[in-house]
Parts: sequence; C-alpha cells; structure tokens
Amino acid sequence: MSSSTEELRIAMETTLTTFLENYHIAVRDKNASLLSAVLSPDCTRHLKPSSFVDAYPFIKGAETNAEYKARMTPEIALMEETRAKILESAVDPANRTASARAEHWTKIANREPTTLEICWFLDFTDDGTKISRVVEFIDTAVATRMIEDMLKQGYRKDENST
Repeated sequence: MSSSTEELRIAMETTLTTFLENYHIAVRDKNASLLSAVLSPDCTRHLKPSSFVDAYPFIKGAETNAEYKARMTPEIALMEETRAKILESAVDPANRTASARAEHWTKIANREPTTLEICWFLDFTDDGTKISRVVEFIDTAVATRMIEDMLKQGYRKDENST
C-alpha cells in the first residue's frame, strides 16, 4: 500500500471513529451539532430500513445535517448517556467508503439502558476527513422501544405525529 493510500486509510478510520464517538460527546454536552462535526456541509443521512421510517412520520428517510440536528436535539435532551463500541469495520480508500457494525449503549432518563446495534455505511470526501453520505441501518426492535419510551416522556408531544 502506498504511503498516500495508507494516509488516506488512517484519515478515514479516524473520521469514522470520531463520527461514532461524537454521539457520546453530543449527549454529554447536550449539543446535537456535534453529530455533524465530521460531516461535509452537503452530507445527507439515510435511515434504513424504510419500514421503520414509515412507522414514524416525524422521521425522514433522508435528512440534511440541519434536519438531523433538529430531530436529534429533543432526543438528546432525554438521553443521560450513550456510548458506541465498534464491533467490526472496513475501510476502502480507493472508493472512499467505509462500513462499521457498532453497538450503541444508551440510557434514556427514567428508563433501563438499551443496546442498539447499527450498521453504518459511509462515503467520504476525497481527503477522508469528512463524511459526505451516511446510511444508518438500525436494529428496529430496540429502536422502536427507545422511541416509544421517549414518546411516553413527552418527546414530540407538541406535534401531531403520534
């Protein structure tokens, strides 16, 4: 592997790790903008599977950074803590893509902690320091329980989507 390819691989791995670690920091600091800190300004996020997205009208299948921040701000307010553990990952410098399977441990106020498994598929900018596209494939059984718990605590209460 050439040194430039190795440097790109390292940059992409660092960006991937930072992206997942930023969920912990965002919850700790109650700052949803940190969730997009290593994303390009034109990055789009895609939540899968579509059946999960269709079940909750307030969740869009594709979101901009601003839309994601707006949706996540009230969710983060209900979270006491979250951590991500990367179980496996693959980085492809030639195609500027990476994937990761991670466990996201989350503690929502007044609820038992949950572990949500997520598979991430990421596209990167040319230098590997920013993510230009995110596809998040979530464990729908656990995610449904988490959302239902948050709805019971008043999340989205001001909207006619529940």
